[in-house]
Amino acid sequence: MSVALTWEGPVGPGLFPADPMIFDRLCEAGVYLRIKSYDGGRMVTYAGQSVTLLARFDQHLSAMLALGTPLRDSNGAVVYSGDAGERLGAYAALPEYAALAAADAGRVRFFYALCDEYFHTEHLNLAEGLLQRRIAERMADVENAAAAPGRMPDDVPDIWENDFSGLEADGREALMRLLGDAPMTLG
Repeated sequence: MSVALTWEGPVGPGLFPADPMIFDRLCEAGVYLRIKSYDGGRMVTYAGQSVTLLARFDQHLSAMLALGTPLRDSNGAVVYSGDAGERLGAYAALPEYAALAAADAGRVRFFYALCDEYFHTEHLNLAEGLLQRRIAERMADVENAAAAPGRMPDDVPDIWENDFSGLEADGREALMRLLGDAPMTLG
């Protein structure tokens, strides 16, 4: 059985929709890619899943702005780890670190694929794992690389295709670079 992940986006700072219909769709379940773009074409990616995508996007951005996660400079090098000791030190130079956090958060773009009649919420962990594995195979900068499940029950789709047709050219190009055009499989 084959399932298509139909990708939408991007959303992020300066890109959240004002249209209530689109905004409501962000409150649904699905998988997502958080992409941060840096100088020289470097992309750092995080693949995730949530039963409420908008709440998860908010968690990512809030953690960055609260100095709770690693932050990168314009080249994508980690310049702040986000650990407790460094975080307390950052409070002493808050304007500098707040600017760093705002700049890094401003680079964030979320692309997402919603659950539908074939891609169910029971498949979220599997789809997230397949995305993580695919991105890790194609590039080094994956912040949460993990192995996809190797064996699943018989009623789970074994071929996962990516549909980029609804994306603008730059989004399609970025996701093609990360995921390629070959289907993702459990094997």
